Amino acid sequence: MKKIYSLLMVSAIALASKAQLVINENFTGYTNPLGNQNGWVQKGSGFDVQVNNFNPLTLPGYTSGGQYMSVASVNGTDPHKPFSVGINTSSAKTIFMSFLVRVSYASQFNGGPEYSIALADTAANAFPAQFYIGERNGSSTAIEFGVAVGSANPNYTSTGYMYGTTYLIVMRYDVVPGGGNDDVYLWVNPSLTQEPSIDTAEVSQLNTGEVAYGSLLNALKVSQSDDDNSPDAEYDGFRVAAGANSAEAWVTLSPAGAPLPVRLTSFNASEEGLSTKLIWNTVDEHGITSYVIERSTDGRTFSAIGSVKAANQKTYSFTDHQPVSVQGYYRLKMIETDGSFKLSYIISLKSKLTMNISLSPNPVKNVLMIQHPKVGTNGLIQIVNANGQLVRDIKLFANAVISNVDMSGLTSGLYHIVFKSGADMFSKTVIKQ
Repeated sequence: MKKIYSLLMVSAIALASKAQLVINENFTGYTNPLGNQNGWVQKGSGFDVQVNNFNPLTLPGYTSGGQYMSVASVNGTDPHKPFSVGINTSSAKTIFMSFLVRVSYASQFNGGPEYSIALADTAANAFPAQFYIGERNGSSTAIEFGVAVGSANPNYTSTGYMYGTTYLIVMRYDVVPGGGNDDVYLWVNPSLTQEPSIDTAEVSQLNTGEVAYGSLLNALKVSQSDDDNSPDAEYDGFRVAAGANSAEAWVTLSPAGAPLPVRLTSFNASEEGLSTKLIWNTVDEHGITSYVIERSTDGRTFSAIGSVKAANQKTYSFTDHQPVSVQGYYRLKMIETDGSFKLSYIISLKSKLTMNISLSPNPVKNVLMIQHPKVGTNGLIQIVNANGQLVRDIKLFANAVISNVDMSGLTSGLYHIVFKSGADMFSKTVIKQ
């Protein structure tokens, strides 16, 4: 029998998402007018956005500053503030935006209100998700808030809100690749103790009308216009966060203003032999006692499998010596000194070799490399010729995921490579030159 070489291959897909808080603006330390301070960029000419401090916007449980931005229904500048990191929209994303608003004037609906705040792609001059303010029909004392996706007409809340009152606005924008798929939701004064359910949104706009805006959102846009189409309004406490899913984006938004005890710059998983190695990088670590590593088989129910003591390091690692066989999900529970904790985003690891076999090279002259699921007991590779005759019956080493077979002594032609291990059986065809 020819000698068979079996190897272990590191082969995993780490689906680590990178949640990002791309704007956290509380208007502290500004002079009036706004101009180009602290990264803001002016577009257009005329009346500039003002920065005031004589009656700050405050709401219990939400962090804001001693100053705030004032916009008006005038022919003025339209500033935007670039995100600290652009949000790539070529794949699915959820973006949360929150801010405080207080309105003293709003255009009537038949006057065609302009959008007031938008998530923007400044390179394409496009504004995929927009926030509107309009005066409630039949009322001179109430306003409604609206949302729109791209070029669609806005949808407005059914509830009327009061002039001169500070409200917390939370918007969720779901980016779905392809045309006409994106969704936007809005809540007014939601509870900040947990992520708001889309079923409780005051208003939404689903699957309609977004414009082409490339693959990168890069700024928060503020609009002022004449002809009474913009409101007289004040804003503070802008926060924008993006993640691969809503839970990830919400945790990163941290709308209650409590800073995360540590910021993860990366969190990844990879296979090392029969184990899974987790590595995470941190900055701004403070008040953390330990990182508890939690694992799940379905991405919903997690159990602790170990912990690492916090030591104000930039890089930490943990090895899971008994990973799940097909796909595992991991997250970190960051324990604070008072016993409270924050959860990281979730990463997933799925072996490339769990569900099939691959042959390389094909056609083959000499040695054929066979990648296959992890071998249990009594694992076999069988080589069968085109006439259905068994040519070789090769026993595999337990736990192997790659086996090399010397086929140099076989005649040219077509062969079937059959892998068997427990209940698993896969077959592929190879041409011997």
